[in-house]
Amino acid sequence: MKDIKGIPIRKGIIKSAFDYQGLDANLIITYKYFEEKFKELYQSYADIFCLDNCVFYISEDYYRCNGFAGRIEHYNIIGITNGYPVLMKDKFDDKYFSNIICVGFINEKSISDAYVDLHKDQNFKFNEFMLNCSIQYTFSHEFQHILQFNSSKICKNFLYSENLDKSDFTLKNHAWEFDADRMASYEVLKYTFSVYRSLKYKDNEKLKCMLYIALASIVITKNLFYFGVTNPINSECTIDKQDFYIKQYSHPHPLVRIYNMVEYFYDNIKGDFPKLNIDPQEILNNVLGILKIYFNNLIPNQNVMQNYFEDAIEFTNEINCYNQELYDFAIKDDSINVLLKKRGIKF
Repeated sequence: MKDIKGIPIRKGIIKSAFDYQGLDANLIITYKYFEEKFKELYQSYADIFCLDNCVFYISEDYYRCNGFAGRIEHYNIIGITNGYPVLMKDKFDDKYFSNIICVGFINEKSISDAYVDLHKDQNFKFNEFMLNCSIQYTFSHEFQHILQFNSSKICKNFLYSENLDKSDFTLKNHAWEFDADRMASYEVLKYTFSVYRSLKYKDNEKLKCMLYIALASIVITKNLFYFGVTNPINSECTIDKQDFYIKQYSHPHPLVRIYNMVEYFYDNIKGDFPKLNIDPQEILNNVLGILKIYFNNLIPNQNVMQNYFEDAIEFTNEINCYNQELYDFAIKDDSINVLLKKRGIKF
């Protein structure tokens, strides 16, 4: 892992690195937590994929919560804006998950009991686990872009930001986002199993609950952007929902991305954990139940989930058709094709 201090501050390589050392003690703790998490992940993945010239840094951008990845002058750069740690730490605060075990009521007794057991486990905290799943998703999404850049035959600089650019659309960019979301969701599944293995008392019901919670975490992460509650300078949460679209802008619509991630997450549960016998309705009921509890706590005066359900139902056919189109395009893309073959992923 390269230290940004050793990199010449040239245009496009390092932009406005953020120094948090002079801030309030609690903010320093927050920034250090996120910086160490991202650096540890990046070092681990860089070693696995034999990448060098890897750089992580926090950039100064007070008005946006954002993550980004770039391949610039042979440097592999992953970064987050300084709004990201503050917002994510706040949005995954324990107060929003205080009654999450209520989701157990929609399940049979064995699953309901497993939620209670996790809640009672002093070594497992719902909000901390969900925050770490969100971090894992964000990092893995950006790292997949790094792999895409390195497998591309086009010799030029790349820089992808997670924030929406309304002036730019190509099907290739949407396909790369589609691919990055799928790989990121799978890395969250792997992370979930690693945490499950560390528990003292383990059973299939607990693993099921953890998989529901993990998937809910990344769906929440996407919905925070969908409903426009990612402004770090606005303490009040109000809905500013993105209108639905298909072939526009730099990224697929959040609902398109959520459908893609949920489907891929479920497919990999079936492939990796067939004995769990999780059916699609079961996982949807639990994920949506967790979302309802979370958003009712986060924005109590607005019916967020009604907005979500209305759009999800209205645009289901368009979402499914577009995700299929993105899949068909992605598996023919040279960069993605190379990566799929390297990982032994069937397509």
